[in-house]
Amino acid sequence: MPRPPRFSSKRTLAPQRPPGIYASTYTPELGAAICRRIAAGESLVAICRDDPLMPTGKTVWNWARAHEAFRLMKTHALSVARARSLADQTARDLARRAAMGVGRQAWNAGLDGYDPEIADAIMLRVMMGEALTAICRDRDMPSVGTVYNWLRRYPEFVEDYRRAKALVEEIMIEQAVEPLQPLPRERDSWVLLGRTVRAAEKAAGRLSLKRYAPTEGLSGLTVMVEAADGSRKVVYRGD
Repeated sequence: MPRPPRFSSKRTLAPQRPPGIYASTYTPELGAAICRRIAAGESLVAICRDDPLMPTGKTVWNWARAHEAFRLMKTHALSVARARSLADQTARDLARRAAMGVGRQAWNAGLDGYDPEIADAIMLRVMMGEALTAICRDRDMPSVGTVYNWLRRYPEFVEDYRRAKALVEEIMIEQAVEPLQPLPRERDSWVLLGRTVRAAEKAAGRLSLKRYAPTEGLSGLTVMVEAADGSRKVVYRGD
């Protein structure tokens, strides 16, 4: 009878990956080129999707984590793009309001239900961390669509909304920390405090502003790198 095949107890070694397959392709020049395009109004998704010379969106995200200079450039570029978008929207809204007095008027023109007292009540609840959709589900509150129309039509309401949103994180952290009781060991109390603050920051981040975010941010940023000959050159400059 033929003998059964022998099985070796030795492990089969996995093939070695080529050296450098996971090496970062980041360069300050490439990072600056991406950020300049973002500041000019292009979306990061479109840049990474449509340009074959650009990295993937995940790679860019990893760069922002690994390279502080690129993170600052990206933050600045997004701030510039957001400010330009808000300015353009404000100009369109002003032009639309100026044109409301020309031509045929709708029967309910100006009857949008805006009430400063209701607006103040909304802002108070926004500051306490409530989402706008949750507030507008209240029977005594206007619909979400109406509130967004107010944001487009009344500059003072937009500014109040921005200020309220800017205070959300601070207020939510205070509310989360206030009921905490000291633990027997001081070290455990600090650990609990840190965990509570991080959870509150994460919750507040979900309520962060997008379109109506405050325009203040990095007012100016200059990133310089050292060339091979020892000289320094500017790869990114934002005013």
